[in-house]
Amino acid sequence: MSASHRPSQETLAAFAAGRLDEGLALVVAAHVEVNLESRRDLAEIEALSGALLDTIEPEPMAADARTLSVALPHRNIELPPRPVAPPDAAGLHVIAPYTLGRWKSVGRGVALRRVDVPGSDARVFMLRAQPGTRLPAHRHTGAEWTTIVAGAYQHEYGRYAAGDFDEADDRHAHTPMVDPIEGCTCIVALTGNVRFEGIVGRLLQPFVRL
Repeated sequence: MSASHRPSQETLAAFAAGRLDEGLALVVAAHVEVNLESRRDLAEIEALSGALLDTIEPEPMAADARTLSVALPHRNIELPPRPVAPPDAAGLHVIAPYTLGRWKSVGRGVALRRVDVPGSDARVFMLRAQPGTRLPAHRHTGAEWTTIVAGAYQHEYGRYAAGDFDEADDRHAHTPMVDPIEGCTCIVALTGNVRFEGIVGRLLQPFVRL
């Protein structure tokens, strides 16, 4: 796990404020679930936001709203238990509310499993690659956010291991190489399209729909 491979403060702040597309937010939530440092950063951002709210002068409550507030029963509310991670989902709890597709092969040594996120503009899926798999060189016309759940991969911008977050966009072209011993399982959110590069990539393009 690398300290540098985490979401930017801007991304975490947008996540805390609920301003992200739900598909992108799900991948950030997966990262926060498995990365203690980002969990701490998020808690600090939320605490700061709460402190700022405390400095705002409260608006007077309308009489009918005040009456309703007094009338409501005051009781302890039990929080729901932490959801159980779906089977074969690499232990991720945050995807429990979502419908998962079947694992499907999308190339030699690579399998993909769709995550249905209703209303999201991003396409979300889990990706599982066998040790030593080399993915074709490619770039994106939008965002590609990845949380590594298990194993590792590396490309032109560094090595990404379990708990890391890879935040790429249309400025990044890369050729991921999966760890030769551990393989890699990750959850990915894509906006825009994938554009494969090179002769092999162009031959694959008509057959790969991510």
